[in-house]
Amino acid sequence: MNAFMLEGWTPILLLGILFIVGIYFVSRKVSRKALYTVSFVLSLICFGLVVFGLLVVGGWDGLGLGFVAISVLLGTWIGAVIGIFSKNISV
Repeated sequence: MNAFMLEGWTPILLLGILFIVGIYFVSRKVSRKALYTVSFVLSLICFGLVVFGLLVVGGWDGLGLGFVAISVLLGTWIGAVIGIFSKNISV
């Protein structure tokens, strides 16, 4: 079985993982209100990219842009939730 069977998905998954790790480290350094603000702004940007991909770009390129935006959105919120819970446990 080919180990790189999902090689087209690799950049999308890595971008989501990168945002999980990045937001986690940001959540450890800033206050909860600042974390919510950063997460909310990044979420709005991601929703805007999804709409832009669907309405303006269209086709397979727009679908790919939508997948990237959804991966970043999930990475942002998963990292924020993990950061908040780990901050509460260690304090």
